[in-house]
Amino acid sequence: MKRVTEAAKALLLTEFLSAFWLALKYFVKPKATINYPFERGPLSPRFRGEHALRRYPNGEERCIA
Repeated sequence: MKRVTEAAKALLLTEFLSAFWLALKYFVKPKATINYPFERGPLSPRFRGEHALRRYPNGEERCIA
């Protein structure tokens, strides 16, 4: 019975067709990339990732590492 199943798979090319279907599915799927400098991704309202070099009142740089 196992030989019959293997022969049917080889004859019908099931692995090839399933891989081909998967490739087609990803080919027509919309891309997840964006054109970064011109388009911005969505940010959470809780995002607080502000990059800034802080200084003391006397002009010395503060170490925030």
